[in-house]
Amino acid sequence: MAKTTNNIDQLAGILLKSFRGAQQAAGMSGQMQNTFGTIVDVADPKNEGRVRVILDQTNPEYLKGKGFEQSGKPTETDWIYPGVPLKGKQPPGLKGARVPITPRDGDPNRLNFGDPVYDPSEFSEAKQPQNSAMTRLPCYPSGQLPEASVDNIGCMLIETGGPQGHDWLCVCLNRGGYKWVRHIDRLHIHLTQVPDSSGDSEGQVNDDVEATT
Repeated sequence: MAKTTNNIDQLAGILLKSFRGAQQAAGMSGQMQNTFGTIVDVADPKNEGRVRVILDQTNPEYLKGKGFEQSGKPTETDWIYPGVPLKGKQPPGLKGARVPITPRDGDPNRLNFGDPVYDPSEFSEAKQPQNSAMTRLPCYPSGQLPEASVDNIGCMLIETGGPQGHDWLCVCLNRGGYKWVRHIDRLHIHLTQVPDSSGDSEGQVNDDVEATT
């Protein structure tokens, strides 16, 4: 009798595990897995940093490179939010970049995109960077920076073609109102007048700016 009871308990345990496994499988059957996509549009009409992409699974060029003959036009997604919130538009230079796509809780209707991957060509070997996990800031042409606001406080970017025709590192900070503050690597110094042929100087002080980069 005791042996029969043990067998029934074991069978009940097996059935319970099978039931739980079936529940998990059913719950995951409709979930989307992480993937990659190519950015094709950054002109987010809501200025929320969203982009539109072509997922690898619907990109004929990508599939053809993998050995699958494809025809037809690629399918673009709806607007996808960035993993890190941004108020404004993503830089135009992101168009054509390949980025990781992550569905939240496996929901294909709730996607986020990440930083561009180091992927010059999916179908040829690329050199491995010597450094790990380097942060590459987004680049915006001067005059086209996103909105400086409390929503973007602490965000950093590169302003290309700024003052003096140079590139500048900018941080969004509160300076009596939110502004993109340039990192200034210029040192303001005073130069006394060089003595003349008589060996004296008139005490004149000249302003000068010295680069500290």
